[in-house]
This record gives sequence, structure tokens and C-alpha cells, in this order.
Amino acid sequence: MNPESQKQQIVGSLKAITGIFKQCDADYRILGSVVLVAHLKKVFRRINDIDILLDARAKDCVFEKLKGSGFEIEKKRKAGFSWFEANKERHLGLTFLLIGEFTKDYFSWRFLKFFELRMRTSYITPTAYDFEDISFVGIPISSAAAGIRQSFFNPKRALDAKVLQDELTRSKIKVYNNISVHLGGIKLPYLYDAFSALYNMYGGIRVLFGRPYEVWK
Repeated sequence: MNPESQKQQIVGSLKAITGIFKQCDADYRILGSVVLVAHLKKVFRRINDIDILLDARAKDCVFEKLKGSGFEIEKKRKAGFSWFEANKERHLGLTFLLIGEFTKDYFSWRFLKFFELRMRTSYITPTAYDFEDISFVGIPISSAAAGIRQSFFNPKRALDAKVLQDELTRSKIKVYNNISVHLGGIKLPYLYDAFSALYNMYGGIRVLFGRPYEVWK
């Protein structure tokens, strides 16, 4: 990994997408390792993409402007899950993990017709970050830490845990019941957390056999 090259990619990609979000008046949250990079003010491992939650009302505007800026957008499907990726040469990929609705109490993403995934507002409280003079909105660092703790068999998250050790030690982190699955509006308690725990074990087994932790890779 070339830290300087990675820094340039992160800055270029953040500048492009935050400018488009501003033009489209889009509500969004940036997730994942870019939040850690901005929090720590340094590139500590290779970053391949920027993970994003996006308000569905801004989707058409954002995607249209991305295409106009030279990004190619592709819908991906794997294991019953779908998401969008936007790619451009010499930029990090932009991964729109979930496109849904921000409400007062939660972010909502609907799937498989009758199911709904909800993220508590407290888990995705808009948090301002700055990296190399590029400002963006992400999730709280405590929420990023909660994700690390739920996927500790992921080699990337193990590296994240090392650099975030102080926060993991001293911060009050709510690991469970941040994200829930609903069926017809009825909450299925801890289903998401149970799935995450099972997948963490499955991903860890995949790593032991030399395969990527993520099944969609």
C-alpha cells in the first residue's frame, strides 16, 4: 500500500461525492474505514471503497450527477442482497450499501417485499468529520467500534480494532440492538444480531481456508 496514493484517492473520491450530495441536498451517512481514517487523520491500511447510506429521495439526482462526472454505476446482487457500486478510474469505489428513508427514529430499508431493516437514529447520528480539508457526514465513532466488535473475525476489522484500541477501551459502546429486522411492521428481536454472529463465525471459517471473509467478494 502506498499511503500517499491512498490519501489522494480518498480525498478525490470524498471531494467528488460530497460535492454531489450538496448539489442534490442529499441526506447520507458515510460508514466503514473512511470514518476511521478521518477520525485518526491517517491512512492505516488499504481502503478500496467508501460505504454509504443514502436517502432514496436523492438517489436519481445523485446517480445522474455521478454518471455526468464519469462514474459508471452498476447494481450488484449476491446471496439475496443487492446494492449499487459507482466506479471511476483513479478513484475509490463508491458502495451504496443501503438506499432508504431517514426518519426521526430510524433509517429504513425495505427488502424481500415484506421485510424491513431499521437502524436506530442514535446509531447513525450525523457526525461531522474532516479529512485533508474535505468535510463529510458519517456515523459516530462509537457505532463504527460496535461494527468492529460484531465482526472481529474479519481480518480488516482486526486491523481497525488495533488502531481504534483507545476508543474501544474507554468509549461506551452499544454493540447490540442497533439494527433490527421487521416483518410487516413487527420487530423480530435480535434477529439481525444473531445473523451477524453466525456470519462472523462463517466468515472466520472462510478466512481459515484462504477465502475472503465477505461472501460477496
